[in-house]
Amino acid sequence: MVNSDYLKNLNEAQSQAVTHLDGPLLIVAGAGSGKTKVLTSRIAHLIAKKKAYPNQILAVTFTNKAAKEMQTRVSKIIGADAIGLSWLGTFHSICAKLLRKHAAAVNLNSNFTIIDTDDQIRLIKNICKAENIDVKQLSPRYILAILDKWKNKGQYPNEVVINKKDIYEKTILPVYKIYQQKLIDLNSCDFGDLILHVVKILEKNNNIREIYSKNFKYILVDEYQDTNFIQSRWLNLLAQKNKNLCCVGDDDQSIYSWRGAEIKNFLEFDQVYKDTKIIRLEENYRSTKNILSVASQLISNNQNRVGKTLKTTLEEGDLIKLNCFKNGKDEATGVSDEIEKIKKDFSLNNIAILVRAIFQTREFEERFLKIGLPYRILGGTKFYERAEIKDCVAYLRLVYQDKDDLAFERIVNNPKRSIGDGTLKSIHEFAKKNSLCLENASKKMLDENLIKPKTKIGLSTFLNCLSKWRNDIKQKKINHIKLLQTILDESGYSAMLKNKKDLENENRLENIKRKIHHFLELYTHLDCNL
Repeated sequence: MVNSDYLKNLNEAQSQAVTHLDGPLLIVAGAGSGKTKVLTSRIAHLIAKKKAYPNQILAVTFTNKAAKEMQTRVSKIIGADAIGLSWLGTFHSICAKLLRKHAAAVNLNSNFTIIDTDDQIRLIKNICKAENIDVKQLSPRYILAILDKWKNKGQYPNEVVINKKDIYEKTILPVYKIYQQKLIDLNSCDFGDLILHVVKILEKNNNIREIYSKNFKYILVDEYQDTNFIQSRWLNLLAQKNKNLCCVGDDDQSIYSWRGAEIKNFLEFDQVYKDTKIIRLEENYRSTKNILSVASQLISNNQNRVGKTLKTTLEEGDLIKLNCFKNGKDEATGVSDEIEKIKKDFSLNNIAILVRAIFQTREFEERFLKIGLPYRILGGTKFYERAEIKDCVAYLRLVYQDKDDLAFERIVNNPKRSIGDGTLKSIHEFAKKNSLCLENASKKMLDENLIKPKTKIGLSTFLNCLSKWRNDIKQKKINHIKLLQTILDESGYSAMLKNKKDLENENRLENIKRKIHHFLELYTHLDCNL
C-alpha cells in the first residue's frame, strides 16, 4: 500500500520531476537538492499511478550503499510492494543478474565466477610469463588499465583499433585476446565483462533485447554524469522500446573522466532523446549561503555545463577558511592545533577529518600519538579485501566449479600442505600441455605417480576434501552456511587461525562465519537472485 504523503514534502521543482512520467527526462540536480528523495518518490508515484508494476521499473545507481539507501526509502513509502523492485541496484549487480540468465550467449555457464583485481593481476602475470613479457617493463596493473579502457569503449579483442601513438598497445592486444579466452576457459569474468558481455548480448540478439526493452517501462539512473560509453550504450539499448528514461545528475560534479566517465552523455542527452524534458533542482538543503556562494563562483568557470543557480534558505554561516601547508606533516600539526582549540566546546566524536585516500591518515596518526590526542580511523581494509575472506571465497568458488584455476592456486597450499612453488609450476606445465584445468591435471599427475611422495599426501588430501564437499552438497543437500563451516574445519583453516592465538584472528573467524551469505551472493552461482 503506497503512503500518499510522499508528494507533500516536495518543492515545486521536485514535484515536477516526480510527476512528469511520460518521455525522456533529464533532472539537473545540484548538490544537496534532494535527488534521492526525488528518485524514490518517482518510483512510488509510478506504482501508485499504476504506470508500471515494480518489476517493470529499472533503477540504477553506482554504489551498493546508494542502492540500499534507495531501497530503504522506497520501502517506507510503498511498503511490501518494494519487495517486487527486483531491478534496483548497481550497474554491475543488475548486469550480473542479466548475464546469469543469458551466459550461454557468450560461452559461459550460469555459475560463472566474478574475479577481483588480485585474481586479474595473477592471471595477467601468468600470461606475461608464458608470452615472455617482462612485467618490470610492462606492469600488469597498466595492462589491466588498458584492457579496462577497451572494455569501457565496448570493444572485444577483435574490435580493438590500436592507437599507433601508444608504444605498448601493440604488445597488450595479444595479451587481451589470451586473457579473454582464459576467462572463458575458467568460466569467469571480471567486472568490466559484466556490462560488456550484456551489451554484446543485447546488440546481437534482437529477441533478448526486445524482451527487456519491452519489460522495462521506466528506467531511472542516478549520477548520470559519471556514466561511460558502455554504460550509456546499455541504457540506450534497454530504453529503445519505451524511451521512458529518467537520468539524474550534476554536470558540475563530474570528476571521473580519468576512469572513463564521459560528460557528453549528460550534456548531449536532449540531442539523443528528442522532446526531452529538463528540470533543474536548485534548492540546496545542506549548505549555508557562504558555502554556496564560494562554490557557485568556483563552478561558474566550468565550460561544459548545462548550468544552474543554487540557492538556500539557510543562514549565512561561517566564512570559508583556506589553509595552505608545505607538506603533510605541517598540515597534521595545523589541524591538531585547531582541534585543541575547539575541543573545549565540542566532543571529539563531533569532529571529523576527511582525507582523499587512506594513506593520508599516517601523518595525522603520528601527530595525534605524539600529543596524546585520541582518535579513530574509519575505513581501512574493506572486509571483503581481507586475506582470510578471499581464501574462504576461493574455497567456495572451487567447490562450485573445478575449472577455477585462480581459486585452486590460492588455496591448494593454504593452509600449508607441502605443496611448494615447484610442484605448482609442474602442475601448470602439465595442465597446459594436456589442455586440463589445474585440479584435473593434479589428479592425473597423482595417477601417473608424477608427484613427490611428501607432496602427494597433502595434494591427495586436498583433492579428496573437494570431492567430499561437492558430494555433501549433492547427497546431503547441506546449506551454504553448513558448507562453509565444514570447509573451514576439514581444511584445517579454522585450526590455522586459532593456532595463532590472536584475539583478532578469532574475531575474524567469527566474522567469516557471520558473513557467509554475502560471500555466496557475491561469488557463487547462488547470486542469481541478486
